[in-house]
Amino acid sequence: MNREQLRDAGRTATAPVRAVPVVIWLITVLHVAVMLAQTAVFPNVRSPDELKHVDLIVQVEQGTAWPWPDPGTIFVTEGVTAGHFLSSDRLWSGRQFLADRVDADGPEFAPPRGERPSFADDGGLAPWAQEHADGTTEAVTNQLVQHPPLYYLLGAAALHAVPDWATAPMDQVWLWLRWLNTLVAAPIPLLLWASARRLGLPEPLPVAAALTPVAVPEMEHLYSAVNNDNLLVLFGTALTYLLVRVMTGDLSRRTALVVGLVATAALLTKGFALMLPAWIALAYGVALYRSRGRRRVALGSLVVAAVATLPGVAWWVRNLVLYGAIQPHGYRTEVPDLTPVYGWSDGGDRWLGRLLERFVTTFFVQDHAVAEAHDASWWAARVALVLVAAGVVAALVRGTVPRMTAVVLLAAVPMLGAIVAKGSWEQFAAFRDFAAAQQGRYLYTGFAGVVLVAFAGAAVLRPAWRRWVPAGVLVLALGLHAAFQYDTWILYWMPEHESGWAAVGSAVEAMAFWYPWPAGVFVAVVAVGVAAAAGVVWQVVRRPAGEPAPSPMLTT
Repeated sequence: MNREQLRDAGRTATAPVRAVPVVIWLITVLHVAVMLAQTAVFPNVRSPDELKHVDLIVQVEQGTAWPWPDPGTIFVTEGVTAGHFLSSDRLWSGRQFLADRVDADGPEFAPPRGERPSFADDGGLAPWAQEHADGTTEAVTNQLVQHPPLYYLLGAAALHAVPDWATAPMDQVWLWLRWLNTLVAAPIPLLLWASARRLGLPEPLPVAAALTPVAVPEMEHLYSAVNNDNLLVLFGTALTYLLVRVMTGDLSRRTALVVGLVATAALLTKGFALMLPAWIALAYGVALYRSRGRRRVALGSLVVAAVATLPGVAWWVRNLVLYGAIQPHGYRTEVPDLTPVYGWSDGGDRWLGRLLERFVTTFFVQDHAVAEAHDASWWAARVALVLVAAGVVAALVRGTVPRMTAVVLLAAVPMLGAIVAKGSWEQFAAFRDFAAAQQGRYLYTGFAGVVLVAFAGAAVLRPAWRRWVPAGVLVLALGLHAAFQYDTWILYWMPEHESGWAAVGSAVEAMAFWYPWPAGVFVAVVAVGVAAAAGVVWQVVRRPAGEPAPSPMLTT
């Protein structure tokens, strides 16, 4: 590339992003409404380790988990268990028939709203003793102290702002924390749209990119639950936008500082962020390669980003010094013995097949009953995967986004997958555990990069066809949510001995009864969501194809 082309590319890369259009704000409202609706559809505690996440937030707010405790030294509190009425573990018993468990006595039934126990009423900070099959009891360790503390500090600060929360019904406090998590995830469509615009994707592909979170039901469910993945995914999506800026010519030290600070915040949130320094280095490597006349500037910015990342890295070095492992076990301070006992011949192919199947299925939809059934939602997940893969292949083959940029954006998912596979294989090799740590949600931090490359592949379409890509995303979202919600309502809400519309009515009444806040709140959420959905459909259908956005920076 000659100097004139480089100068033109730099002007393109630094062109201002236009004001956020109405359709993106409507998509953001729809995204939030879907998340808030999920807080009613999924009862409290029905998200991975949600009970223990809530417990750790509570213990930080109460001061028993701050300063940050050593692994194996704190236990789940009795008071937190007042916030739910289902088992917090996987639903091995299958369907829950919640419509049949309304307004009755007994531990499996919920008392009327407003009469449910508070944190203080149900034992407060006393350790929760779980009963074993042999009749013995044991305090339940909260192993989540293996994670860094940032998410729990923020949650505790939000909880501290609620007056007299310890004496309020705990299910309502729990829902308050869930709503706060939806706010954490609220900016993700905006960041996806801005990233697609910065890459130069032609209209209306940035709109389609903004819509993708709504099209992944399990992601929307996770965002609506109390889970530190939510904060990590926000940081990962924000970092994706920043690295797109870097690879399209923004070598300012201010951007580099923000890159490092976001990476540090992610590293202080969860262990999957350990791949971020390598990801940042890849992006700056591409920028360095392209900036032949500005290499000193690029190197200086990389140094700034690296220095700003060091506080986050320091947490993991601390773990290594104190516990002899980058990430401690959680249940105890000493490093567990994971000496390999089993090998590939002992079922390695079965382990790998299940890992890949779980990556796909539980990325798009939930399988809380662990049924692994090849039902409509299972197949819908595969349809979504094929569409994403087709877009990625088209982008790489046709070069609709610079190939080096595409490789960097895609790199986050295989790096995350490698971290998951390593941990899962260690459990298989030591204990012949075929299922350990196999969840698609662990890949969400790299979701934005894959989305951007996949929609770059749609740029090969003629404008008349391309204008319907956002509508296609909406159709896909409708299909995925229909399958997802069918499975969810069958698993949790539908009564055992009713059928047809009578069963649906009983299920809706049960959900309204179990919902911690007045049913009018949920009705308002649904109304806002329907209005936002109608607005998005109207904008997408009437929206012209538009002029192409500026071309990507390079064709390398």
